[in-house]
Amino acid sequence: MCAAHKTSVAAGIVLAAAALAGCAPDPAPAARQAVPSPSAAAPAAAVAWMNGFCGAVKDFVEGNNAMPPASGETVEAIKKSTSAQLGHYAAILAKTVDGLAALPTAPAPAGDAAKREFLAKYTSARDKTVKAKADLDAAGKDDTVAQGRAVDGLMAAQKDTHGVLDPVAAVLEAPELKTAAATAERCRP
Repeated sequence: MCAAHKTSVAAGIVLAAAALAGCAPDPAPAARQAVPSPSAAAPAAAVAWMNGFCGAVKDFVEGNNAMPPASGETVEAIKKSTSAQLGHYAAILAKTVDGLAALPTAPAPAGDAAKREFLAKYTSARDKTVKAKADLDAAGKDDTVAQGRAVDGLMAAQKDTHGVLDPVAAVLEAPELKTAAATAERCRP
């Protein structure tokens, strides 16, 4: 077959395909949106990163929900109860900080920014909690002022964490992370 004939056959196929495509009805807009494009599929690395990010925060929330209750009828008993609460809170914060710090570089800059923000706030909360517990444990058994400072320290630490409880909201500006969060197991409520 000569080169000119091959070119005209190929041109004919392209022309026929274009004509057929032009005659085919457009799919409904909703149908086009319902079928995800290959670029919209969440890459495994993004899903894994979101699982780690959401998982660290989810572990914190679950640990926080398991906080031992305050109890005691004497100053000494209340001090012991508050120390236990601070110890529990410090432990879950330390686990969260470790989990966030262990995350690799995010697949999108918004992920790294969210990681930095969350890590800074959880680290600050951990440090405040550890200090409050150490100060309370070093105080005398009937030191009500130390008890008040410890409660203030716990409240300050909790305030640090309030703004960093929704890891998915922190990455909504990154479409690839938003898509990954939709399929990441640890990002589900």
